[in-house]
Amino acid sequence: MSETHPEDKMLVQAVAGTIGKSIAFICLTIIAGMLFSMCKVNEKTIQECEAACGSHGIKEVTATSCECQPPEDISTSPFVLPRGN
Repeated sequence: MSETHPEDKMLVQAVAGTIGKSIAFICLTIIAGMLFSMCKVNEKTIQECEAACGSHGIKEVTATSCECQPPEDISTSPFVLPRGN
């Protein structure tokens, strides 16, 4: 008497699948939003990068890194050794 009907089983599986996909979509949307909000560079980060680079100047600043311009006097040739200071 406690037999489950195949239609009921299919309905439960369909509802569970839809709920699972909805939860996964919501989680991915939240993660993407967090990643995009962390990409912003504020003024304090730029000032710290300018102070660290000094007279060389800034090449690139992101929310997680600061890259300075290379010094002018270093040769880019692979056959020239850099001068020791």
